[in-house]
Amino acid sequence: MPGRFRFRGTAIGAGGHITMPFNELIELQATSALPEIGGHGTARSVDFRCREILRFDLAQSEVTGSQCTNGDGKPVFSTRIKSTVEGLNVMDMVTADRIVANLVSTCPEAGEPSVKLLGSRFENLRVAGIPIKVVPALDVLDRYSTHTSLLNAYGSVERVRDLFGDESLRERFHEAPPQVARWFSHPVEANPEMPAINGISSVSLVRKLEPEGEELDCWGHVIRVEGFGTVRLGEVSVSSLSRSVTMLQIDLNCPFVGRMMFCTSEDGCNPG
Repeated sequence: MPGRFRFRGTAIGAGGHITMPFNELIELQATSALPEIGGHGTARSVDFRCREILRFDLAQSEVTGSQCTNGDGKPVFSTRIKSTVEGLNVMDMVTADRIVANLVSTCPEAGEPSVKLLGSRFENLRVAGIPIKVVPALDVLDRYSTHTSLLNAYGSVERVRDLFGDESLRERFHEAPPQVARWFSHPVEANPEMPAINGISSVSLVRKLEPEGEELDCWGHVIRVEGFGTVRLGEVSVSSLSRSVTMLQIDLNCPFVGRMMFCTSEDGCNPG
């Protein structure tokens, strides 16, 4: 069968599962998928509510893929994958006016895609009522927008290595509670080669968190809130053919138990 380009892209607004004190599935909201031939699709969920645990005003997703030409007139394949949640409120403990996961990729007829996250952001994020400024590392991730360029830069560019845990985090990581340490898929330590599991490297688009106060227990992109759970921000997975980002994940722990995610976008290709 002759080779052909296959588009790939998925966007999800929200989803989750509460297991205690009751068992209730939060069905996926605002989900769009891009077929391998490309095209355009959208989905919306308005005024969603799950008991008194979760509510949001709007979740929206959009996927687009088409063949274009670059500045040299050569054909390229381009996609845009976007998911947005507005007016988010989780148990009055995590709130945000707007969260956006935005991925844009270009891929030649042969070769790996360049995937950028520019436009992904948090607007007026608060945890336990405390405003948090999220300082992003999009400049680094988007400068090394292919897997090969990120891999090659790991050995010589400190800002790339810091995506896997900067020096301040490495120095205190041994003090991290288990609820925090488990979400770092690679040990937070200096490695001679870029960490990966089955060809997938996990980082965060968060360079650092700046809460307005000292009450929050922050570990890189992870926040631990006693009596509520663990909040993870901007987790990115990078492989040779794709990048994906989930902007917000919450693991509830006592008295409520469960998991929720918001704004997931995956972008890439199968050159075939």
